[in-house]
Amino acid sequence: MSRIIISTESGSDLPWKISVPNCIEILPMHITFGRKMFFDGEFDVAEAERFFKESGKLPVTSAPNLGEYSAHFRNIFRKYPDCRIIHIAYSSKLSVSYQNAVIASKEFPPSRLQVIDSRSGSIGAGALIIKACEIVGRLGKSHSLNECVSIICSQRKNVCCSFVPDSLDYLKAGGRISGVAHFGASMLNIKPCISIENGVLESGKKYRGSLYRIADSLMSDFVSRNKPSKDFIVIGYGYKINKGLLFSLKRQAHRMGFKKSWCFQIGSAVTAHTGGECIGFSAIR
Repeated sequence: MSRIIISTESGSDLPWKISVPNCIEILPMHITFGRKMFFDGEFDVAEAERFFKESGKLPVTSAPNLGEYSAHFRNIFRKYPDCRIIHIAYSSKLSVSYQNAVIASKEFPPSRLQVIDSRSGSIGAGALIIKACEIVGRLGKSHSLNECVSIICSQRKNVCCSFVPDSLDYLKAGGRISGVAHFGASMLNIKPCISIENGVLESGKKYRGSLYRIADSLMSDFVSRNKPSKDFIVIGYGYKINKGLLFSLKRQAHRMGFKKSWCFQIGSAVTAHTGGECIGFSAIR
């Protein structure tokens, strides 16, 4: 059978040139600063945080429109004429990406293109995509598109993803916490761990201290709580995180038995809501 291409939006925070066994095509999401709209990836990530600090308003992130999805799929088929496509979309509970991709996919035969709701976002969606690449690399030549999609969908419940934002300023600006809770947590330097559960954001354990001091505990607690497979772990990091911390976390992942650790820098679409000094983890149970 023909090869399967994995497609997704930039909100999955995969590197634009990621080295995995199957080709991944990435469609940029939109970021709007005031009245100016840009494509994710066409400006420095720091601009998303700078805009918030200067204006007190969060940049607005939005999904690609129907025409952009249609053009994206057509470009993939033009690039790989005999391919089949599985598009793994940002959680339908966090964005209209999935709905738009489904509508745009209707102009193509279902035997050539199918869309999956990742039920996750950022590095959570990224972890599912890495797993999907493994699945289609192993089964794509002998299984139908429907069969591969069914197997990938069965893995969604196994995705675990948690992160700690730069500060609570972003959550307050987005209306996710009250001003009183923001003031108290900021005074005590408390950082909440946010998980993506069933496609939505859930607040979990709270940590006190600088991100560099609590990073080891974050990874240990993530693994202890979720008990993921040791095939791989994804470390998502903001643009302000220094390489020394990443090296330390990769060593910790190795000591914990993970066969591979991926480091993905958080892109503009997610930085607009977390800030530049954030850290997160995702894996497959």
